[in-house]
Amino acid sequence: MTDDRTLWTTLHKYLPRRAWISIADIFLIVQRRVVLDAEDMERVNSRSLTPRWKSNVRRVLRFKQKEGTLTGRKHPV
Repeated sequence: MTDDRTLWTTLHKYLPRRAWISIADIFLIVQRRVVLDAEDMERVNSRSLTPRWKSNVRRVLRFKQKEGTLTGRKHPV
């Protein structure tokens, strides 16, 4: 399973600076730049269709936002 450090390093390297980016685009960056293994592809739980790696990306983003490393804002509609 891909560790949090790898996810964050990839995001930090490839996310655009000072620009809003959708979660779908964030997921695309991870999919294209990280070799995801079978454990990453497992579902979070039996009732969810979400693969574990997507849940882990969201968790890393929340943690970085809480510590102040990342600024999260809602995209203006």
